[in-house]
Formats: sequence, structure tokens, C-alpha cells
Amino acid sequence: MPDSAFKDWLQRGYYRYRAVIPARCLYHADYFRVLQLLAGSQAAIAAEAERRLRHVLGVALAWVPFYQRTVRLSAAELANEPVRQLLERFPYLEKAQVMDCQRDFLDRRLDPRTLHYATSEGSSGQGIGVWRTKRLADIEKAFYTHQWGKLGFTFDKARYLRMGSDARRLAHQAPARVSGNRLLLSPCHLSAPHKDAIVAALNRFRPQFVHAYPSAAAALAELIDAGDLDFQAEAVLLASEPVTPHQVSAIARLFGCPVSSSYGLTERTNLAFAGGADGASGPFRFETLYGVTENRCHDGRAEIVGTSCWNAVMPLIRYRTDDFGRVDQHGICAAIEGRAQEFVIDRSGQRISGLLIGLDAAAWEHVRLYQIRQHRRGELTVAVVARYAALSGAEKALLLADLRARWGGFFDIGLAEVDDIALAANGKRQLVLNELARAP
Repeated sequence: MPDSAFKDWLQRGYYRYRAVIPARCLYHADYFRVLQLLAGSQAAIAAEAERRLRHVLGVALAWVPFYQRTVRLSAAELANEPVRQLLERFPYLEKAQVMDCQRDFLDRRLDPRTLHYATSEGSSGQGIGVWRTKRLADIEKAFYTHQWGKLGFTFDKARYLRMGSDARRLAHQAPARVSGNRLLLSPCHLSAPHKDAIVAALNRFRPQFVHAYPSAAAALAELIDAGDLDFQAEAVLLASEPVTPHQVSAIARLFGCPVSSSYGLTERTNLAFAGGADGASGPFRFETLYGVTENRCHDGRAEIVGTSCWNAVMPLIRYRTDDFGRVDQHGICAAIEGRAQEFVIDRSGQRISGLLIGLDAAAWEHVRLYQIRQHRRGELTVAVVARYAALSGAEKALLLADLRARWGGFFDIGLAEVDDIALAANGKRQLVLNELARAP
């Protein structure tokens, strides 16, 4: 059986049976240690966060090439100086630095072939890839379980509606399918032609919770009314995108339940949650046991900077997230000014979030930046900047074939190689440049 087919088979089995498998068999022991710590006192959390951070800094200095070259700390300083003062001796880190020399951020003792490689296209259009272990994934899941567990949610036992990239389907396929304890609803199919099938699938499955991209949940709220549903959800759990007050209000109006939003990154440096009630979202609270959150202030703006307390596999220390929001000494942030996702319009007139239209993970070996450009409904041009030399004809053909295989049912797609992607007025690169939005 080919590797991809085997992985698909294994994944289907996992989601089908995980609801009846004891949690001790599913998760790393540190998953349960984190849950225990989060249920304890703030003093215990602060002490453990400091201990974990000191360990990460020590591993970085001893085994990570980038930090061995750029930071000088003695063993005595590392063991005895206040850990926050030690952290300030490390330079700020940008995404481009990581992608220019990825292996230099990996613990030299580890073999990448034994690790999981995770990628993100990034809402700025600049991708990143990081290595991690199942242990690190389970540790992060513990924070979600603790926070969303207050609402009754668990990933392995709760019945929930999932709308994200993992639920995406091809244009000719049905919009929804069941996978174990999840109803997967494709964000690309949230349009009038699929409304009846979507409502039928929702009412047949009767999810307790909704776990979704904000843009997908808001699109569903535009498509159907509360009266179409014959079940009551207990909570909506939003992740992977910035969320607007309008979206929260529309989602709460549809489902009539609390809405919780999370802020996190593929880089796994920061994690925060915001609660919501009566159609309004509260402030974000950063998890101090997860990582250290700082602000880097420039031109009156406060950029969010993060350092994981747990990731000694590929430590990204004082990582600049390119998201903005002023975080106080208690980890409270009134609002995160992330990169609000723009939309493109497919052939049928449906709006689709730009976050969904990304390059394949393998593409980042050849591509440094990309941007989705739309001038006409149902047509896209994907502009790419080569990582090294100009792309070969074969590389361009592979990129275009992959994009058309996944999105050809919705758009006519072209590829354009460019020298650079210009910065917008706010100093960021736009993932989606939609000229339709500027048309009178």
C-alpha cells in the first residue's frame, strides 16, 4: 500500500474508533501533566513555566546551530540568572530567517525523518515549515482541552461539526461527510445549491459543538437560519483565522450558544483564548504556561512576540508573529489585529476564504512567497516568487497542476512568476489581492 494510502487508512481508523479508545492510549503522558498543572495554582503554573523555559533556552544554546552562533551565555548564567533576563539576551526572530535556514533551528541530535513536518501558507503569503513531535502536538491539545473542556468539549468524545481545511472537498463532491465523531462540512460548499444537503446533514448528525474557521462558520450563518436547525449546539469553537465582531454576532445568532475564539500559530509560540456571550467577544488571555508573550513596539504598534516553554525540538525564541495587539502584564489583550482574511469569488458567485487556497507543502522548497490575485469572477492568478533561482518549466507545471486539481472545479487558475510581492500600506504582504472589491 503506498504511503499516502496507508496514512489515509490509518487516519480514518483513528477518527472512527478514538471515541471508544481510553485517552491514556491516545495521548502522551505530558498531555495529562499539563492538564493537571492547568487545574492547579497560578504559583505552580508560573514556576513550571519558568523551569520549562530555562530548559528550552539551554537546549537551544547547546544543540541548535542558529543560537550557538548568535547567543553567548555561560553555563553559570543559564543556571542562575532570572530566566526572563536570559530571554532578553536572545535576538528577535523573523519567519524569513527560519525559512532561509530551517535545519539550523532544529536540535542537532534529532533526525527530521523521525519527526512530523507541519507547514502553513501563512496569511501574509509567506509560508513556514516546522518540525515537531506527537508529544508537542498532544501538549498543545491539552491547553485546548482544558479551555474548551469548560464548555463540555473533548476532541475524542464529543460529537462536533468541523469546518476547516481538513473538511475541504472537490467541487463535484457532496458537501458533508461523517468521520468518527466529526461531521466534516467543506468550507468551499457553503452556497445556495448545497443548502438543502447541508441542512439535512446537520440535522441528521445533530452536533453538540461546532469547531470551525471563523469565515466558514460566518458563511454558514449567512446561508441558513436558526429555524432550519432542529438541534441545540452547546458551544462554537473558532480557530485558525482572525475573527471579527460581525462574524461572532452572526455565528452566535445562528447557533444561540457561547462562542470561544483561539489564537495560535503553526510555529507554536503563542496561544490565547477569548470567550464570547450574547453575540460579543471578550478579550484574549494568553496562556502563560504555554509560552512567553512579549510586545515589540514600533511606530506606535505593538507586535506580538512569542517563545514556547515546551518546544525544545525546534526552538523559535522571541519569534515575531507579524500580528499586533497590546498584551498587558497579566497576558490580557483587548483585540488581536491579525491579518483579516479576504475572499475570492468563484464561478457561481460564492465567496471563498483566501486561507483555504494554499500551495502544497512540497511547493515551499521552490517558492518563497505567493499571492492570490483576482480580476474577474471565477478566475485566479497565483503569483509566486522563487526561493532561489527562477522556477523551471517542470516546477511551474507541477505547481499549476496541483492548484487546478484542488481548485479547478471553482476557478480558472493561472500561474505567474514575479520578482517580489509588494508590501501593502500597513507594512504587510496581502495574501489576497482582489480587484473585484475595488470595482465601483
